[in-house]
Amino acid sequence: MHKPLLITAVSAGAAVALAGGAWLGWDQYRAAHATSESVHAFDTTDPTLVAPEATAVFTGTVLEDLGRRTVEGLPSDAYRVRVDRVLKGSATGEMLVSQSDETTHKYQVGQTYMWATNPATRPEEGVAQLYDADPRPAGEADIATWTTVLKKPKD
Repeated sequence: MHKPLLITAVSAGAAVALAGGAWLGWDQYRAAHATSESVHAFDTTDPTLVAPEATAVFTGTVLEDLGRRTVEGLPSDAYRVRVDRVLKGSATGEMLVSQSDETTHKYQVGQTYMWATNPATRPEEGVAQLYDADPRPAGEADIATWTTVLKKPKD
């Protein structure tokens, strides 16, 4: 009679040991493979999706095309931009703005565009443009749309 009880106890102990080992293993795996960055994929043509992700939204005039650079390990086009009108954040003065070089359309010196940006990891790399793969001129309709989106309360 003690033998079935012993078999049950040993089986339960083994199950607990296996479950505990699996949990500890998963916890160690997760800690070793944790990421410090996240990548957001969203429709960059939709201000309602881009605005919450940007730290700064502004209109700005391209003062200089600085050519190609590597920003955060990615080939990019860099521009010196004068901030004209801030819709979100605290952008001021002139900024270095980078844009993925995968677009076929480039920003033109002297033209004013909508910019939605986040700071690069390294301050000397300036800020990275989030909004649109192609340049988007800052027309009054675009400014009104962004202003409306930015005024909406967050869920």
